[in-house]
Amino acid sequence: MSEIPFVNQLGDALDAAIARPAPARRTRLPRLGRRRYLAVALAALAVVGGGAALADILHDPVEIGFGAVGCFEGTGTDGNVAVIADPTRSPIDLCAGALAASGLEPRDLIACSWHGHDVVVVARGDEGSCRARGLAPLPRAYALGRKRAARMQALAVKFERRAGCLTPREFATRLTAALRRGGFRGWRAVARGGPGPCGRVSVASGSSVIGGIGPAVDATRRTVDVKGSPPLDLEMALEEPGSPGARLFDTTGERCFTATALERHVRRVFAPLETPISFTRRSLPEFVELMGARGDRYAEGCAVYEGAHFDYPDGRLEIVAELGQRDAPVGP
Repeated sequence: MSEIPFVNQLGDALDAAIARPAPARRTRLPRLGRRRYLAVALAALAVVGGGAALADILHDPVEIGFGAVGCFEGTGTDGNVAVIADPTRSPIDLCAGALAASGLEPRDLIACSWHGHDVVVVARGDEGSCRARGLAPLPRAYALGRKRAARMQALAVKFERRAGCLTPREFATRLTAALRRGGFRGWRAVARGGPGPCGRVSVASGSSVIGGIGPAVDATRRTVDVKGSPPLDLEMALEEPGSPGARLFDTTGERCFTATALERHVRRVFAPLETPISFTRRSLPEFVELMGARGDRYAEGCAVYEGAHFDYPDGRLEIVAELGQRDAPVGP
């Protein structure tokens, strides 16, 4: 955001005016007066930040803040690339982590704009500036857009963690109110359906059940999609690092289970979740190789835990635990 309070307040005012039509039959300023007021405001913006500042405020820059960043090992946009989206970190910091194995540090990288909207980070090398390599500098709105996107994401994720299992429609209604209280006037959350009973806006990222909200955001329509998902506390118990579900992987490497014994063990672990459990068994495909202790147990003919997911047979929530065992029949 701008460090100038006047610009911030004016941006909020314009944002609200664009997003919300004026109510009918209310006292209005005379037409000439309203024009003069807007002209003065726009002139002030031009003095403070130029035409680009006005464009940035009239068009919410949150879209570029949620965009993915392409991290290239070389000095140009070819070769190996890692694609990452995380508005909480700068493109340079994101790519320094992704390219650490290449020996590149933040000071060795430069962030540019590609095709007018994509953000790429390349090795600085001897190529000079972004323009020298056929790219454009990052737009002026990028820093503001990234900070605004990070703030929106933090607000939505905080709401999600505290919401419990609200229906997608109720989740969307309450999240819309939270967004507007947080300064995102004109934005709304929209229920989009989904198999689960609980509203969710974040998308799993890496090993974490709760990730970013970028895929749910449509900056053009100023909407955030809410989809039906399993209860968050159940998903975290199955998949979050350190959870009972995550520890099951280690357990099946520490001792040898028969399939029947492993089923009993999984039922005991998940009993506090008070959710029906069913099981599927299979032999792992030949191209799948288990590493470490779990691989050793599987090679010995022991049953191993492969993970779990949710299903909704007959409309009810059920945990489906997957077990692997050599020469096992496929099915329950």
